[in-house]
Amino acid sequence: MSQDTLATLLSANAHKLLRNDLPTPLYHQMFSLLRDRILNGEIPRGARIPTEFDLADGFGVSRITAKRALDELAAEGLVERRRGKGTHVIHRSRPKPMHSPLTGLLESLEVLAEHTKVQLLQFRRAVPPEPIRALFDTGPRDVLVQAIRLRLRGDVPFGYYISWTHTDHPEFSETRLSNSSRLKLFQAAGIQIKQVEQVLSAVNADAIAAMHLKVEPGTALLSLERRSYDGDGNLVDLLNVQYRPDQFTYQMTLDVDDGTPL
Repeated sequence: MSQDTLATLLSANAHKLLRNDLPTPLYHQMFSLLRDRILNGEIPRGARIPTEFDLADGFGVSRITAKRALDELAAEGLVERRRGKGTHVIHRSRPKPMHSPLTGLLESLEVLAEHTKVQLLQFRRAVPPEPIRALFDTGPRDVLVQAIRLRLRGDVPFGYYISWTHTDHPEFSETRLSNSSRLKLFQAAGIQIKQVEQVLSAVNADAIAAMHLKVEPGTALLSLERRSYDGDGNLVDLLNVQYRPDQFTYQMTLDVDDGTPL
């Protein structure tokens, strides 16, 4: 598990991620939180999950609750539990990309940026977890830029964004990102996007996304992964977004050539 993920899960505020007022049992809330981070690769294959005692202490629950959450992960085939060796992730995240047209996409994103507001929740330059390094084909010491943002229409949040960007340009900074769109920063940093791949799916909101989007944990969300490549085919930006479907609709227009099968 990455140190940042571990720090988030076992931070002083970890107990706020579980809700006693929900009908969903606490063990299942904890299971869902860990499961989602394993499935999206944030907790990579081979990572060691904290012990039942550490999870119980961090989340403010009983050891039995933590044990049941880990047992559920094992039952799903996501982790392996061995006496004396702990609990380790055995699932390998393998998202399948779906190609989508670039025409009009960047212009639409710019319009979205101009008509909504964004809160920058986190900005850092760090070595990403192994699944992210594999996508960017970077080394174990190579640093990328991670940004976590919340996009709102008025005072209502509708999108929770996590991005990794391959750049060391000084223009791509926390100050600039707080006051400008990422597309403008790409231009300022000399990042030229020539191809975009997108994956669309539906997910259930985990505790962290639910907290920022102001929905109940488990709420169905629209999930979008966008991979942006330069002219040499190198991945330069990876964006994962979770949208509230009651506040956001994703639409694409496809031009079909004569004779193209549908």
